[in-house]
Amino acid sequence: MIGVIALIVVTGNFSAIVRVLYSPYAAFVAVVMLVEYIILKGADRSALYRRELEATRAKRRDDLLEMQKIEAALVELDEELAGIDGDAEADNGDGATDETQSSTRQLARSSREKLRDALDRLRSRI
Repeated sequence: MIGVIALIVVTGNFSAIVRVLYSPYAAFVAVVMLVEYIILKGADRSALYRRELEATRAKRRDDLLEMQKIEAALVELDEELAGIDGDAEADNGDGATDETQSSTRQLARSSREKLRDALDRLRSRI
């Protein structure tokens, strides 16, 4: 805008400058500039979307690694509980009461069932 005013002041030819500003050539230049702006804006968004996608992929990759570590820990715990359950069944002669053994077996089985449910849910998400 300042450039147009300066051009009018310098040349003193207001009508010629207004004719050029409102000519079909000026409209064509404005349309080309608008298209160029839209293309550049789209390219900026594409770059932003690519960065967001990479960040999301990295987060998903980290989550999967953590889930796999958790799964390994749960499988190890399941094996330990199976050992406890087996030990409780095999332990009859060291003075432990039947009620304690039964309670231990029940607790181990219940824990293993909950653990297996958690493992199934975890595996379905991986």
